[in-house]
Amino acid sequence: MEYPNEAVQNGLRTAIRSYLSQIDVDTRLQNALAGGTTKASVENELLGDLEQSGFIDELIDEFNLNNVTKKRKSEPAPHTIEQQAHPGINYMRRQLLLQIHKGKAFTSHLLDQPTLPGHTAPTYTLHLSFRGQRFRSRPVACSDEPDLRESFLLELHLNGNRDAMLEVTDLLSVADKIHIVLVKTDPNSETHLVSSQYLDWRDVLCIPTGKKTISIEMMGVGTESSISVGILDLTLSIIPQCDILSEEVLSEQRKLERSRQAERDRLFLVYTKQWWREYLQIRPSHSSRLVKLYASDDNQVNRPVCSYVQPLRCGRLLENPRQAARFVSLIKYDKPSAVGNSERSERWSSLHSFIAANKGDVENHAALLCSLLLGFGLNAYVCLGTKAKSSPHAWVVTIGPDDGSVTFWESLSANRYIHKPTTVNGILLKPPPASKHPYRTLGCVFNHKAFYANIQTSDDVTFADFDLGNTSLWKSMTAEAISSVCSPTVSWMEMPPLQRSVYDATTLSNSMEIELRRMISEYREGEGLTTVFDDQCSYMLSMALSAYETERITGQHYGNEEFSQSVTHTIPEGHTFKAYPIQFSYANARRSFASVLRSKTCTEVLQCRGDNVKLAVRVCVYPYAESAVATWIMFACKYQSIM
Repeated sequence: MEYPNEAVQNGLRTAIRSYLSQIDVDTRLQNALAGGTTKASVENELLGDLEQSGFIDELIDEFNLNNVTKKRKSEPAPHTIEQQAHPGINYMRRQLLLQIHKGKAFTSHLLDQPTLPGHTAPTYTLHLSFRGQRFRSRPVACSDEPDLRESFLLELHLNGNRDAMLEVTDLLSVADKIHIVLVKTDPNSETHLVSSQYLDWRDVLCIPTGKKTISIEMMGVGTESSISVGILDLTLSIIPQCDILSEEVLSEQRKLERSRQAERDRLFLVYTKQWWREYLQIRPSHSSRLVKLYASDDNQVNRPVCSYVQPLRCGRLLENPRQAARFVSLIKYDKPSAVGNSERSERWSSLHSFIAANKGDVENHAALLCSLLLGFGLNAYVCLGTKAKSSPHAWVVTIGPDDGSVTFWESLSANRYIHKPTTVNGILLKPPPASKHPYRTLGCVFNHKAFYANIQTSDDVTFADFDLGNTSLWKSMTAEAISSVCSPTVSWMEMPPLQRSVYDATTLSNSMEIELRRMISEYREGEGLTTVFDDQCSYMLSMALSAYETERITGQHYGNEEFSQSVTHTIPEGHTFKAYPIQFSYANARRSFASVLRSKTCTEVLQCRGDNVKLAVRVCVYPYAESAVATWIMFACKYQSIM
């Protein structure tokens, strides 16, 4: 017989040891021997159990032991409890199985209106992020005890080496926490960030069975971060089981990690206080400029603004910076507001919370766009300042390496503006031209490695000189100070990878178009009008919608000539053609139709009267990464006027 190599033998030993621990073999042996049963008979009984359970067959399949003869069963039994919960378990690598059993005492849905018949009920969805891995649960109906039963298999690795079998000492040093985000989705596809929690999983290392069941309290976000929104019951399992870690060692490790982080935070705070005093001494008016050093996160923890930006590469999901800008602009802009107060409540969400909820404030948009542009190799910074009416705003600037060319990127619209300074070293060269961009003042710029405060005579963006190395124009922080608190090794700052779109463009476009046709027919029937659709006219509208989306990405007009020629050729002589295009950042036909009915131009198209009236509607859904989507809809009609 040819025996397996040493690596396979080690894997076999680990898998068998883990399985024997799960069936509590030691206790069974002790009880049997105490009752007078011989050790040999107990061992034979255990071997029989192993064979009947299908565990031996599983080992043969797992490790490709082709030279081992075995008896096949027609219907092999399920293997371990963990394998039933998640088929992706691999005993050759160290993994963490997180099983969510149920949710209870959830409250965020209690004030919702009752779901109408035929309408979709609001849902909860869980999002998990851990060491470059992302997971998403299925959406479940909102209730006091939502059915959130899910299992997630997390790889435990160091430095990206996922094939290494980590020992308990290695696992102890993995301080990254599991980020759990709860999102609620309304029937109209509106999303709400309900909770953002960090779970330290290492307690399971101290359990002899390698399995620990816990309940975690999910807290609200922002100003509601001290209020419980629900409880999750879950189990953590180390697979395969490793050596046991003492609770004292784990406690000391956590104390050491906290003390190191506290010392870094303390030193940075001392540095920023001194830096701020120096900044104010330069010019008293600096106290009114928008220079922000810290920002509050989802859990109302103040963090350095530089820590919200990290270079982010997205594989093949986004192919160029302008496509990245379009993707960011499609994430909904949402300003958090304090309860019982109309004033703006600031909250800078983590990247994971932001993309999971698919909505956030302008600072989140700017930080994500800056991270993506840095990932593409551009010299990008987040700008903090004001726009019209002196309202706070954030945008992105990129600076060319050779000519120092300056480009502003608006994260909410994907618009780009070329900035040509009218001053050199603070000296006015020529009268400033009329600004095409919406920005008014500039307080500071920053990214993951640098922070610069504007100390130019005027903070007007029009006069801003972006020679960041000029100490008479910009006051910088030291790179050492920033790196001490903004290192990518800090777990909460890890940039989770973007995921491919959750939408199928063709299927979604077709289903929305069918639903819109039905709603148009019902709408016209209510107006006493019949409805006939022209399929050819609907088809040719695709050209225009494609051109509109391309224009949003590139800023260049494209394809309009072909569409004009098609309309001229298709519409009969003596007929009139009218069309109304509109774009949404969500894919919900009912919500879209309710929105267009508020447009006078669109209702004129939908209520078209005349001879030989035919209507057309076309939906083109352009999915980007995550849940970002550009939904273009064009309503059109052609008719022969009656004089």
